[in-house]
Amino acid sequence: MAIQRVEVFRLSQPVTAAAGPSGATYRERNSVLVRLRDSDGLDGWGETYARVGVAATIEDVGEVLIGRDAADARPLLDALRIATADGLAFSALAIALDDLRARRLGVPVSTLYGGRRRDSVRGYASSGGYVDGVDPEQSWPDEVSAATRDGFTACKIRIGRFAPTRELPILAKVRDQVGPDVDLMVDANGAYAVPRAREVARGLSDLGFRWLEEPLIRHRGGLTYPGYEHLGGLGIAIAAYEGLETRGAFDSYLTRTPVDIVQPDVAICGGIGELLFVADLAALRGRQCVPHAWGGAVLLAATLQAISLLPEPSELDGPDSPLLEVDRFENPMRTRLAQEPLTLTTTTGRMAIPDGPGLGITVDEDFVRHASAG
Repeated sequence: MAIQRVEVFRLSQPVTAAAGPSGATYRERNSVLVRLRDSDGLDGWGETYARVGVAATIEDVGEVLIGRDAADARPLLDALRIATADGLAFSALAIALDDLRARRLGVPVSTLYGGRRRDSVRGYASSGGYVDGVDPEQSWPDEVSAATRDGFTACKIRIGRFAPTRELPILAKVRDQVGPDVDLMVDANGAYAVPRAREVARGLSDLGFRWLEEPLIRHRGGLTYPGYEHLGGLGIAIAAYEGLETRGAFDSYLTRTPVDIVQPDVAICGGIGELLFVADLAALRGRQCVPHAWGGAVLLAATLQAISLLPEPSELDGPDSPLLEVDRFENPMRTRLAQEPLTLTTTTGRMAIPDGPGLGITVDEDFVRHASAG
């Protein structure tokens, strides 16, 4: 039952149409996978984002797990925290540990944390952003229209590359197109300084948008999420903090900023257990938790397990119930990595939460070999 092997896979796949948020254009999708294999031949899989150095860190610190039993999760996680301060590397290994120990028991990961509160979750379509060679006047309405045809009742558009005087009228057109019954949100990916962010927030409030996500820079000059204390009282919810890596950071920012929606990412904040801790911190302060997820099938499956455990933010199931971010930008690691499809049910706008052992998916190892970049 001891962990015998820690393997890291660097995955990369090209996309057919380059696209991206306000400040970047992606011509390929990248991911880092980790597999833990125990002495009985059982595997546990984890995933995180391909930040520089993450894969090498996982290879180095994963050695502390060799010869240890995955069932001893707390001391193993303590050892990993001592070994690295890299939240992404820690998260990938934490997800893999959960997957392995749940598979050993023959139960979903959610059972390790006391059992799920829901069997499906409403998904929201998360835009790929600006498409090379296509003006947002065309791409944004087309993308939202395609998402609603596919059953989505909520859509997030990536904004901020152009001036609000150009983009707000396009968003008004999208609102008119879908009507009031579709939730619309935007993600600026750090495109604005505080005055412009406040201007855009007020404009979005007038259009009935649900939230404005990460309008200010995330990291610069040694600062992390500066300026969010100035974004309260603008008539629209502010969502942020997908990039925070520790519970202490979440606690600090929740204490001193008026952010309404907290967005921990299971592949950044420390895995499923830490995401649940952050959600509890948010609930203690009356903030909603809507996890961030923009990766492959392992990350998506781990997010689904986490969302199955989140409490309702109000006393009733309804429009404020937990949401799942569903990446609509081309990503073979999302669509081909798992043998079981993780797809939205078009008639309900919801995605079923896998109920098989572990994360509930079977990784296609042929695809892993095909997509491995090194």
